[in-house]
Amino acid sequence: MTVVPSVLATQPIGEAAPVAEGVWQLKLPVPFPLRFVCVYLVEGNDGWTLVDAGYDYPPARAAWEAGAATAGCDLGRDVDRIVVTHFHPDHIGAARWLGEKTGALVCMMEREIPFAHKLWGSSETGMFEEYLVRHGMDRNMAEEAAAVVRYALSLPEEMVPIRPGEKLPLGESAARIVHAPGHAENQIVLHDEARGILFAADHLLLGITSNIGLWPESEPHPLARYLESLEGMRDLGADLVLPGHGSVFHDLDGRIEELMFHHEERLETMRRVIEGGSKAPYEVSRVVSRGTLTLHQRCFALAETLAHLDHLVLEGRAERVENESVVFWAA
Repeated sequence: MTVVPSVLATQPIGEAAPVAEGVWQLKLPVPFPLRFVCVYLVEGNDGWTLVDAGYDYPPARAAWEAGAATAGCDLGRDVDRIVVTHFHPDHIGAARWLGEKTGALVCMMEREIPFAHKLWGSSETGMFEEYLVRHGMDRNMAEEAAAVVRYALSLPEEMVPIRPGEKLPLGESAARIVHAPGHAENQIVLHDEARGILFAADHLLLGITSNIGLWPESEPHPLARYLESLEGMRDLGADLVLPGHGSVFHDLDGRIEELMFHHEERLETMRRVIEGGSKAPYEVSRVVSRGTLTLHQRCFALAETLAHLDHLVLEGRAERVENESVVFWAA
């Protein structure tokens, strides 16, 4: 069975549309191939809650202004809080501008706050460049790619820590904060049990799969933690899934099953690639992620390949050897 998109939220990029009583989705443009990120505006008696901030550049700011007005939210007066689900620039990038525009506090998972400041507080790329080279990327390409992926971001000076398990007031209801690692170590999703809504961030997407990558700053075994988190969301009782990208959908358990199958297929594909002899991760990524990709996409493809190769090692299906560079082969 294939999970199908909802009939909700089919509006063009840059516009807002209602997806539930008091809940609006706004599609903010981003300047890379994903094309847009979905943010959410939730109305309450004490003000609006905004879920994610988007990428900070003029088209996204203009879309915030127009989309909020469509929903009936005055950004200058009506916003109570801004919740950022994780540190990626298409989710946190506009948080400072939005916080200053609204006067609202920006909230993020407790451990994500210092991490985001450390990662985005500098434009130094040397360590990341070496990481790419060690895993098989050409030095000249790695230097250029590192500058594309790592840069300084202007973040809010103050962010309010929130913690998994806590209940967050959300419009006329409340949402439980759920830790959802894998795509980002300290990503959160919001489960509004009373209304049957899951604000899924980038943990569960439809039509595409979340990038589960192993980066220099990653905790060990991100794919294992992602799959464990997915398993924990079975039977959650969410009838409406509101993702950070792509289409809204309703069949949560069906999508979890599809994602589990996808990652097992990807693991087996990579195992076959390294059966014939040792290969560098970048070489493997070029086989499993074919086509013309930007440098940004090549970095993400390498990180995702590394996460899957790491998982094969964890399961005893591959071996990893590191000298000056890193190679893998099938066990």
